[in-house]
Amino acid sequence: MRIWILKSNIRDIAWAYIRSMRVYLFFLSGMAGYAGVVWAGGASVLNTIAILGVVFIGWGVNQVVNDILGLKEDRINAPHRPLVTGGLPLRAAIIISALLFVIGLIVTAYLNIQAIWLYLAVFSLNILYEYAKGIPLLGNLVFGLFMPLCLAYGFVCARDSNLETIFVDQNLLGVALAFFLANFSMCFFTYYKDYEGDKVAGKKTLVVLLSPDKARFLNFVFSLLPFAVLPFIPLVLNDLFAILMGVSFWTFQYTAWVFFKCPSGEGAYYNLKWNFLAAVIYEVSFITLVEPLLGVLLYGLSFVGVMGIFRLHKDHLS
Repeated sequence: MRIWILKSNIRDIAWAYIRSMRVYLFFLSGMAGYAGVVWAGGASVLNTIAILGVVFIGWGVNQVVNDILGLKEDRINAPHRPLVTGGLPLRAAIIISALLFVIGLIVTAYLNIQAIWLYLAVFSLNILYEYAKGIPLLGNLVFGLFMPLCLAYGFVCARDSNLETIFVDQNLLGVALAFFLANFSMCFFTYYKDYEGDKVAGKKTLVVLLSPDKARFLNFVFSLLPFAVLPFIPLVLNDLFAILMGVSFWTFQYTAWVFFKCPSGEGAYYNLKWNFLAAVIYEVSFITLVEPLLGVLLYGLSFVGVMGIFRLHKDHLS
């Protein structure tokens, strides 16, 4: 009987941890990391799986760490989230996160010892992010850096090269800048659902400073940022890229519109699916510049993955 209860508890804790990882967000880091692999010229199947495993799972671990650091605001923003309700005990969350962190570190050392610096940078920035939200726009800047680092991680691990090679490839730097702006913009829209908790916790995001009703007038400025940089990136573009980027453009604009209409409450939570989707398909569009067919397949997968998995989570309830 005790063994059955123990197994049941382990299963419940594991499921609570997975829910806390917000699997629908894996596509953000996953597609950025895979874009790095593609731009590096590809990698072996084993190494590609290892790279994707680290960027996918590592991002999920960072979500749990973010929940641990942000318990105060989550008690208001997401009162039914596993860490808040006790469905995921704090001690268990710390132990599992530490274990997965170490596993990711070992895998990274196998792939490329220098990539450890990128791996540690992402986790360090995630901790910094919780405190950066106390300064207007600093949280956006920190969050924006996550995806370029994932891109760089995939690139150096696929090539097994030195970190310096990141700065030699001008096209890669252009993609990194584009990824930064896409996620800088995406971060702004996530603050709507967190308004009440962030305000109580003393966070000073633009949404807190201005209030949702006033901040929403900035929506269309932020939604245009990722595209303003495109003319200045030294890339050879093609018609397929233009079409897919066009869909991404209108998805960003639709995100701005739905948050303009409904910047708070339960509706703001559901609006996030468009926000996440816009950023993911923006990233995937760049993959088509190197691997057109693969890029199109991943583009379709992103629609199904982000929208489908998001509907299963219902963070405002769970």
